[in-house]
Amino acid sequence: MSGEKVTIKSENPKGDLPCIVFDELLAESDKGLVVIQEWWGMNKQIKEEAHDIGKMGNFVTIVPDLYRGKIATDHEEAGHLMSNLDWPGAVKDIRATILHLKSMGCKKVGSLGL
Repeated sequence: MSGEKVTIKSENPKGDLPCIVFDELLAESDKGLVVIQEWWGMNKQIKEEAHDIGKMGNFVTIVPDLYRGKIATDHEEAGHLMSNLDWPGAVKDIRATILHLKSMGCKKVGSLGL
């Protein structure tokens, strides 16, 4: 599994958005998929899922780090991260990832929350 760490511009007041992009299928596909993290954050499992989904569906996938580097290690911490998420800001982040995929050449972009 290889993914490229990128930072994209977001209208979220928290600023630029770190992401992982799996674009090895870009030459073969014009379909993109935003894979939205579970309440744990952008951990190894969500990155593996995004990579696998991309290969199965022939998608370019991107995972936005909505918690900006924070990863929960237990249910209590995950609950705190999720309940403290700035939802309007997260929507702006997801919109930014869609625009990023389109700028890469993806003509159709969807989203999936795991």
